Amino acid sequence: MSAVRQYSTLFTCLYDEVEPIGHLGRGTHYSIFRCIEWLDVTRRSVPFPQIHDFAVIWDEDHDERIIDAIERIYMAGLLSPVQFIGERKGSLTAIVAAKFFYAGEQADNVAYHRSVEAITQELDDPWHAMIGSFDRVTGNSHQNNFDGLINDNGDRVGIYLANIDSLWGLGTRSYTPPASSFDIQAPTAPSLNAVPPMPPSRPAPRPFPPCPLAPRA
Repeated sequence: MSAVRQYSTLFTCLYDEVEPIGHLGRGTHYSIFRCIEWLDVTRRSVPFPQIHDFAVIWDEDHDERIIDAIERIYMAGLLSPVQFIGERKGSLTAIVAAKFFYAGEQADNVAYHRSVEAITQELDDPWHAMIGSFDRVTGNSHQNNFDGLINDNGDRVGIYLANIDSLWGLGTRSYTPPASSFDIQAPTAPSLNAVPPMPPSRPAPRPFPPCPLAPRA
């Protein structure tokens, strides 16, 4: 199995689709990236760093210039709410968690949009920025806005993004270290009713002939 391609020194690529798959939009496919955040999904500081998994949604040209934009957004402390991000027709679309989008006032979203737009306008090939929202909770589809990310019917786009989130659990979360195979298990206390194990049987002593006394001088 070939190694997953790495696009950045700031993110790890966990999964990579390098060409269009299926028939959604104009050659839609995606990759999953992971980074470390000191801000949670609502951009509040956390005492310990968190894991952040997010999806890059590609169209048919697989324009890797978006990696530069994401790196700049990340280093500006603006990436933690992002669940999906993609570029299409000269515009970058960032889909943030609904928990962030609806957590504050409209002015907060406007300020966030302007901060992202300022970054995308500084690129060698400037892009406009669009901000949408994603809510994984069933019944909260009214809090979903994917305009600009994929050129297709909104319901189909919603199903596609929900499936990606279902597979990867996008967003920020606390770090849980993997269990080590070298962990020493603590001994368990014996039960009061447990039957003590029988000691191993010992061989019978081997008889030896009597040793003659040494003659006296």
